[in-house]
Amino acid sequence: MNFFLIPIFVVFFDQISKILIKQYFIDHGLIYTSTKILGDFLRFTFIENPGIAFGIDTSKYHIYITIATILAIIFICFQLKFSINTRNPDSYPLAFILGGAIGNCIDRILVFVPIFNYNGVIDFIDLGINNYRWYIFNIADISISIGLFLFLYNFIMIKTNSSIEKNI
Repeated sequence: MNFFLIPIFVVFFDQISKILIKQYFIDHGLIYTSTKILGDFLRFTFIENPGIAFGIDTSKYHIYITIATILAIIFICFQLKFSINTRNPDSYPLAFILGGAIGNCIDRILVFVPIFNYNGVIDFIDLGINNYRWYIFNIADISISIGLFLFLYNFIMIKTNSSIEKNI
């Protein structure tokens, strides 16, 4: 399988969803308000996060975070290529993480281009019940989480298989 198709699809759907959400919420004057999608469990709430994960504010260091993200993407690309060449099971996790990293990095870069009017990474998926909500996130964040879950799964399976082989 061409593992570079995963990041392409992730970036495409991430960016399309962010553009559509931003445009809809701005056109309808719904900035920082919530629209119920599946009752109170799933809402779309448009925000632009100037920080990093979980709302940690790093806006004063935006240029450094952006550069670090670009360097991480380059590193992940090399790791993915190596993983594919050696038929390492980490190819899928790396592909998902790469797609998510690129998706959020695009938003970080667009902050520096005033014509696009970006103030941070666009987040809009709002899960929870009543006032018990998780942090608002996006498709790129989901992709990174899937990649991390697959890494953990691979690690546990390799440890389990290694343990079983030692006992045989």
